[in-house]
Amino acid sequence: MDLHISGKAALVTGSARGIGSAIALRLALEGARVAVNDIGNKAEAESTVQRIRESGGEAHFVQGDVSDEVEVERILSQSSDLVCPLGIVVNNAGIVSRKAILEVSADEWDRVLRTNLTGCFNCSRLAARRMVSERRQGRIVNISSIHGILAKQEMGAYCASKAAIDTFSKQLAVELAPHGIGVNVVACGAIRTDINIALYKSVDPKDRAIQQALLRRIPLGFVGDPDDIASAVAFLSSATAARYITGAVVYVDGGYTADGTARI
Repeated sequence: MDLHISGKAALVTGSARGIGSAIALRLALEGARVAVNDIGNKAEAESTVQRIRESGGEAHFVQGDVSDEVEVERILSQSSDLVCPLGIVVNNAGIVSRKAILEVSADEWDRVLRTNLTGCFNCSRLAARRMVSERRQGRIVNISSIHGILAKQEMGAYCASKAAIDTFSKQLAVELAPHGIGVNVVACGAIRTDINIALYKSVDPKDRAIQQALLRRIPLGFVGDPDDIASAVAFLSSATAARYITGAVVYVDGGYTADGTARI
């Protein structure tokens, strides 16, 4: 399917590695010119840029902190200068805190919400302002999680941030619809990334038990890859393929959130 995003300019936040990197590469393979953003990880971000260029695509690294509104203005200006004009924004930047609600500090809570939610707010709002003022249609895709609707032990701040992103995105979709700007969410299930690959490859009996329990919980019976998320993002980034979709939360989770069956 031709997604008709060739020649479009895209910003993908938090795309130095993992899911963000896969999204940046997929959009580039579809013909988009990509601004690869990350707060740090310069070497990994440049590696993503290089892979895109080696595949025949166009990409540039734009460093910056999405939780800082002033930084986001610079990120958008620099991205527009490099791959002008931005028509696709993918808010992927995020961090995880593994602390119970009763144990997480106020500073850590704020750090997670600032990066995950405020970062999404900053990039979406400021990018949309530019699109509206320039009368350009566009697409915003926000990366969330199944844990926006499902609690998970010791991840309260993360879960709260993702739940807020889901509702924020619906609100933004309604407000931006008259301007021809679509806003959707891809909610990730269990995905193999650098963060958890050690667990999925482990042969330790405790880890094996966790692996088996997880696979029993996923109706499709396997853990997804970053490319599975990238495919959904590419589809929602298309103003033609997804032209009648806005305000949606698409669960890319192998059926995890659809299934309430108890399994032993």
